[in-house]
Amino acid sequence: MPTFQYRARDSAGALVKGTMVADNERLVKLKVTEMGYHPVAVDAMKEKGERALGLFSRKVRHDDVLVFAWQFSAMINAGIPLIACLGALRDQTDSPELARILGEVRQRVQDGQSLSTAMARYPHVFSHVMISLIKAGETGGFLELSLERIALQMEKDADLRQRVRSAFVYPVVVITLAAAVVAFLLGFVIPVFARVYGGVGMELPRATQLLIGLSDFFTAWWWALGLALTALALGVRAWARSDKGRPKADAMKLRMPLFGRLLHKISVARCVRVLGTMISSGVPLVQALEDAARVAGNYVVATALRDCIVWVTRGDRLAQAMERTEQFPAMVLQMVGAGEESGDLGGMLNKVADFYDRDIEFSVKRLTTLLDPILVIVLGVIVGFVAISMYLPIFNLTGMLRQDRVGMTP
Repeated sequence: MPTFQYRARDSAGALVKGTMVADNERLVKLKVTEMGYHPVAVDAMKEKGERALGLFSRKVRHDDVLVFAWQFSAMINAGIPLIACLGALRDQTDSPELARILGEVRQRVQDGQSLSTAMARYPHVFSHVMISLIKAGETGGFLELSLERIALQMEKDADLRQRVRSAFVYPVVVITLAAAVVAFLLGFVIPVFARVYGGVGMELPRATQLLIGLSDFFTAWWWALGLALTALALGVRAWARSDKGRPKADAMKLRMPLFGRLLHKISVARCVRVLGTMISSGVPLVQALEDAARVAGNYVVATALRDCIVWVTRGDRLAQAMERTEQFPAMVLQMVGAGEESGDLGGMLNKVADFYDRDIEFSVKRLTTLLDPILVIVLGVIVGFVAISMYLPIFNLTGMLRQDRVGMTP
């Protein structure tokens, strides 16, 4: 009998977690409801054999799942039976791991499980948002529409990921090149000048002495410096992913100069898009908020959405709850309020997400334009400081020789 992990809300809105052994997900929700809680999510836990296999199995790419979603939607819209669709998709996919999983999903559906229950056993491939939308489509009888919305959602998410990469790749590349140039100068160029100046025996300017000292330290301890920087990076990464460090790290990200506002827009756009898609598909608001919090990508925004669950459960409107968190812009609050008034909350949220997609694209272009001269100036200052510090003794020596020549003239 499989084991399930559940998350629920009590009467006060607090989150409750636990595990339960049951025949299927529906029985877990029933038992959790009988315990006096409101079920939020139920996930099948992997058995030990499945976990061990997952360590060695090849990862399924996001693009493979996106193609699968579009093909699945088209085949269901064409009236092809579900079992035949899964079999054809298993044979067509280029991913061996996805083909294996689709074969197992097809077998479970043949054995009587629902599609959402069968796919939920593979959370590393099929996201919780996808499972929730499929479950809503199965319940409401519009599976083909849910699959189409899944494909659109995944395509928008992939486009957003690409924009995020384009925003951060450029500064990372420039900073890496600057670090490589500095390391080359410290390790190979400056030692040559240091040997020349040492042979002359002249007194060096302080800037030159400082640079030569840095070069001596770098050439002697470059391996220790590399290990220290690697350990620091891994330590910061582990801290940022830990339960204690993640809230602080994500809050610091939103306060970063230049990048903070962009990261906040990206997080809001991602969760608003998911929220609008799920509400349009008939997913209950509390469940939609929980799923949107999962994909927010930032602990601060995710916590704000989970706080909204508490206030909405107590009777507040969504716009009021979001306003109390102070994490959502006025435009989002106005559109959510208009959607609640008109009864088209899902449609309004999707319009907000479309607006943020365009705004993020513009922000990325503006950020790249702004960073270009800043990074060039920083790199120029570093190289210029090194060049001036190294050639300054030559200028001083030239001046001394001219003075000596003038003094020797009769």
